[in-house]
Amino acid sequence: MKRIFCLLIGAVLAGCASPQPEYQRPAAPVPAHWPAADAESGQADVAWRRFFIDEGLRVTIAEALANNRDLRAAVANVQAARAQYRVQDAARLPTIQLQGNANRQLSRGGDPSLAADSRGVSAGLGISAFELDLFGRVKSLSDAQWQRYLASEAGAQAARVSLIAETANAYLTLAADRSQLAAARATRQSAERSLALTRERLRLGAASALDVSAMNTVAQQARADVARYQGLAERDRLALQLLVGAELDEARLPAALEGKPYTLAALPVDAPAEALLRRPDVRQAESLLRAAHADVDAARAGLWPKLGLSASSGLSGVTLAGLLNAPARALSLALDASLPLLDGGAARAGADQAEAQRLAALAAYEKALQSGFREVADALSQRQALAEEKQARQATLASAETSLRLAEARYRQGLDGYLSLLEAQRTAQSARQQWISANLAEAENMAALYRSLGGGLDG
Repeated sequence: MKRIFCLLIGAVLAGCASPQPEYQRPAAPVPAHWPAADAESGQADVAWRRFFIDEGLRVTIAEALANNRDLRAAVANVQAARAQYRVQDAARLPTIQLQGNANRQLSRGGDPSLAADSRGVSAGLGISAFELDLFGRVKSLSDAQWQRYLASEAGAQAARVSLIAETANAYLTLAADRSQLAAARATRQSAERSLALTRERLRLGAASALDVSAMNTVAQQARADVARYQGLAERDRLALQLLVGAELDEARLPAALEGKPYTLAALPVDAPAEALLRRPDVRQAESLLRAAHADVDAARAGLWPKLGLSASSGLSGVTLAGLLNAPARALSLALDASLPLLDGGAARAGADQAEAQRLAALAAYEKALQSGFREVADALSQRQALAEEKQARQATLASAETSLRLAEARYRQGLDGYLSLLEAQRTAQSARQQWISANLAEAENMAALYRSLGGGLDG
């Protein structure tokens, strides 16, 4: 029987999987260089306080980081993950318990001489069911939980970077819509002046009712634009207030978008292999991949025998005084070994499941790298085009405003009809709206590049 038992043990051990190799970071499935030819080389780990150079924007971002409820929830999840790791890691050490017991048993029969009264008091220290981690199963479970904690920490950092970028975008959108509102108000004032002038010319017989009607149409359209941008600006303010999580100080809010820079003009970019690994979402995905790798180690170690240790040492007596003065001493030590011979393939299926989950985590990690590469490449590829568009829109606006001034002067002098003035007003209004939009797109592109590079350290 001993020989048969040994043969069975040997057969099971031969079928156990050997531990997998140490974790190696997979190769990044992205090109070695960015497609944009104008990407500056250098480390892009710029602190957000240095990247966003407008003081009002910096204060608003700082308030959002202090008060935003979503970010608070992410930080709380990190704390919970760290506590869970401490719970798991505690399994690597034996648990020593202090135990005490006092009992009394009284039995009586029909014959009083048969009455019995037994008492007992005991106290001791004990270690129960401590697993001797010979094959690294408990350590692998602890390592997996540690990586999940790191993943939650990276996730909180990703949420933080996203909040910074979202707050900046909301702030810039508010500035742009306030610029559009100011432009709409200027257009309305110009249209009202032209309408008043046309009515005066109608009174003098130099204009027709059709001229007055056309000018009134322009004035009412400008009035509608003012109302629309007032609503948009208020909506933007409320959206920014929700991100900040507190009342906004109007003195810190932008009056207009144009006239001053909000971010650095350029941001150096490392090669993809270095830049992408700083992204919090990529670090989160890699930590989850490491956790899955450790889970595979734990599942494979579970195919090997488990050894458990239990021990106790204590004192006992009939009374508490006897326990202290003349106790009876007891010591026990037990070593348990277990190895499932027939479990329906559950242990092997658990190892296969862990391996499949590792492959899924690997795919998620590679997808995070590819998504990050595209986000950075998109931001880089648009940067030069947006800068050129902004310059062109500014030149167009200057020409349109010059044409509008000339058209207004010629209309007052009666040299041109109302159609030339209407066309000049529409052209100038459209040029200003497009120029403001180009300014917003360029500023948002820089914020998107900062976000896609993972943000920088606090500064």
